Amino acid sequence: QSRDTLHLQEFVHHHQIQTYYELGRSGCPSNVVINQGHIVPGLLTVSAESHFAELGVMGAFPVLASDHEMALSLATGELWIQVPPSARFRFSGTLGNWVTGTDIGLHILKNYELPDNRKCVLEFSGEGLAELPLHERFNLANVLAAFGYNYILFEADTEVLEYLNQRTDQEAFFDQPDEKADYVKDNEINLTAVSPMIALAIDGKETQILPVESLAHEPVHKIMAGAQGSGRFEDFQIGLKLTRYNPVNPAVQMMIMPSDTMVYSDLINNGLAGIFLDLGCEIYPSSFFKVLKEGLGIFTKVVHVMTTSPALFQSACHTEGHHVYLGSILTNFAAAVNGSIIHPKALEMKLHKAASHSHDEDSH
Repeated sequence: QSRDTLHLQEFVHHHQIQTYYELGRSGCPSNVVINQGHIVPGLLTVSAESHFAELGVMGAFPVLASDHEMALSLATGELWIQVPPSARFRFSGTLGNWVTGTDIGLHILKNYELPDNRKCVLEFSGEGLAELPLHERFNLANVLAAFGYNYILFEADTEVLEYLNQRTDQEAFFDQPDEKADYVKDNEINLTAVSPMIALAIDGKETQILPVESLAHEPVHKIMAGAQGSGRFEDFQIGLKLTRYNPVNPAVQMMIMPSDTMVYSDLINNGLAGIFLDLGCEIYPSSFFKVLKEGLGIFTKVVHVMTTSPALFQSACHTEGHHVYLGSILTNFAAAVNGSIIHPKALEMKLHKAASHSHDEDSH
């Protein structure tokens, strides 16, 4: 791999490419290019990396290409693509207190008949879209991309515009669907009906998607929060808030992985990194599931592993010898404190009760 990196550095130097992000400015690729302000609404983006599907959250159209197609587009500046069909999902209702983009993604996979054609564009819009902060839209897109839906497109709104105003002066094109646009499926998602969900794979068997409460009390040994899924600063903020600064359960190994060095820097500068260390977490640099799996030994035999990363879940769910769970940042942090799976609301009530009891004892 170091030889490949050397060739890449030589290529970048030879062609005077200014947008190469070396160690110290790196991270999960899609997070880096979004955070650096390279992606704006109306762009057509070509990538050989499937998780670039989340660029569709910015209103840019992501095209998944092979390595040969990527080389051709670099050499010629052109690429022939087939215009895919589209399925529309219109959001309505309001988002519950314990529900995240990860839960919405799992809810869609469980309850909606998605197109058999994985190249079909999944298009998201509707009045309820305003209920979703930008980081939750990324989490939703990551779940669907990990399950094979690599063409995702969100209607760009003021949330996207405000994000870009801090990062770029590129011209954006806020395109809208034609009034008579033809969709292979047209769905409405009532956000009020979505509850916290978990994807579960045991001993390499078929993945199940279940409500969190149906798996309550299942033990968890290792947790990896962040990286390609729920690895932004806002994700870690809401996870930490849920814990009320209670430490990680002694039976759990908790790993924190920011999605890129900008997020890592924010965690340090805002004091969250130090708090995580004090609570018993380990913080790792941004990376992908292969490093986690092979370098950190997460998937040893007979362990129950939970993660926020859909990519990590997919890399492990077909392997025998362990239980692997995919859940939201709230579900992961709740399990880290509790030592077993618990609904985030149930953990909050448990911690509130413990704090009240402690206060009463101090009063006496």
